Amino acid sequence: MLKELLAAGFDVTVLTRQGSDKPIDTRARVVQVDYESLDSLKAALSGQDAVVSTLNVGAVPKSTHLRLIDAAVATGVKRFIPSEYGCDTTNPLVAKLPVFGDKISVQEHLKNVAQKSDLSYSLLVTGPFLDWGLQTGFVLNLAGPATLFDGGDRRFSSTTLSGIGKGVVGIINNLDTTKNSTVYIEEARVTQNELLELSGKSIETNVVKATDLEQEAFAELAKPNPNPAIFAGKFIQRAIFGEGFGTLFDSEKVSNDSFGLKLLSK
Repeated sequence: MLKELLAAGFDVTVLTRQGSDKPIDTRARVVQVDYESLDSLKAALSGQDAVVSTLNVGAVPKSTHLRLIDAAVATGVKRFIPSEYGCDTTNPLVAKLPVFGDKISVQEHLKNVAQKSDLSYSLLVTGPFLDWGLQTGFVLNLAGPATLFDGGDRRFSSTTLSGIGKGVVGIINNLDTTKNSTVYIEEARVTQNELLELSGKSIETNVVKATDLEQEAFAELAKPNPNPAIFAGKFIQRAIFGEGFGTLFDSEKVSNDSFGLKLLSK
């Protein structure tokens, strides 16, 4: 995200937690903030045109996301891009999955403040992260055995990490056409079986029903101390590979052309 924003020539300020010593590209200005303090966030956002949130939804408390929005409103920020980047949470089947609850709350808050202030928003929907999803085995485990959901033939839209960064740049360069809307981008329309064939690997596979993923996730969630690493991943994979969850985007809704983003070749 940062790499693509800097490459596009934007003046970027990175907000980081107090005490963080993570190295940041020296072309960006770095400001340490107290995410629990509205005043601290307001001071950091003063004079900014847009806020791009990459805060982890779920791990970072919902109140922090909402506070960042309130700080943006208070300082006259024009556009807020919340931490979406993935499944289409505007699809009712996706929205009802517990793992997306905080994202829905953030959307509702943005819609409310957009009616009462000059702040507008854009929800960037990208499908699963293609390169990351292959590297980690989340989309397809090429180290084997590979789990094929519902047989592996369901087609889905997907975008690389750099492509997602370009999508954010596209929104900021097209503020009028992306105002208070859901924006879709994609770099591939593929199936798990196509990815497996393209890999050239001959590995063991097993088939899992997408409906079973949801049942297993709810079963984990019902435990006294549920493990987010288990239930969150299963809910997200359910949203990616489940029938009717909107993971293959309507080509007419995709903003690739206006953003200069191309589909990847095989």
